[in-house]
Amino acid sequence: MRILSLDTSFSFFNLSIVEDGRVKLIHYLDSEKKTLENLPKVLSELCIKPEDFDAFAVSVGVGYLTSVRIGVTFMKTTAYLLKRPIVSYENLYLLGRFSCAGERRIPYLKVSTNLFYRVFEGDGYSEVKIYRGEKLRGLGISLGLFSQDKVGDRQFFHPFFPFSAYGGLYAYEFLNERPEGENVFEIEPLYLKPPA
Repeated sequence: MRILSLDTSFSFFNLSIVEDGRVKLIHYLDSEKKTLENLPKVLSELCIKPEDFDAFAVSVGVGYLTSVRIGVTFMKTTAYLLKRPIVSYENLYLLGRFSCAGERRIPYLKVSTNLFYRVFEGDGYSEVKIYRGEKLRGLGISLGLFSQDKVGDRQFFHPFFPFSAYGGLYAYEFLNERPEGENVFEIEPLYLKPPA
C-alpha cells in the first residue's frame, strides 16, 4: 500500500510517501511562497502523481488555518476524485504518541499568539486545549522553533519533526484496520478559538 501524506499546518510544509508501513520519502519546504503556490510545483518537481497512490493522509492541524484548509481541501478533493481512502491526523496527537513514551507528556505547538496542547498519560490523552498559564506537570514536547515557550516542568524540543511521515505511518495502521478510510466529507481542519 502506497500512501501520500501531507502536512501544511505552518509556514513550512512537508509531505511523505509511506509504502507498506515504511517511510520512503520525506520532503520539507520552508519558503516565502504560499502553500497553494508551492504544492503543485513540489509535486511536479518530485514527479509525484496522486493517481499512483493507494491512499492519502492529511494533517487537520493545529496550525495556521488558511494553510491547513488548503492542504485538507487538496487531499480531500484528490481522494474523492480518485476514489481512494483518506485518513486525517492531528499533529499534537502525533507529537505525544511518537515522542518520549512512558511518562506524562505534554505536546504543544504555538499558532500565532496561542499555545495549544494535549496531556498524554498512560494510554490516554486529553482533548486539545489552549494554554492559559496553568501549572502543568510533565515533559513538555515541542519543536525547536518554539523553544522560547515552555509548558510543563521539563522540556524536550525536536529539532525537526516530520508530521507527514508520522501521519503516513498512523494512516497505514488505520487503513489496516479500516481499509475504507474516513468519510471524506467529515474531515475538517481542527478549529479552536479562544473565548472572546
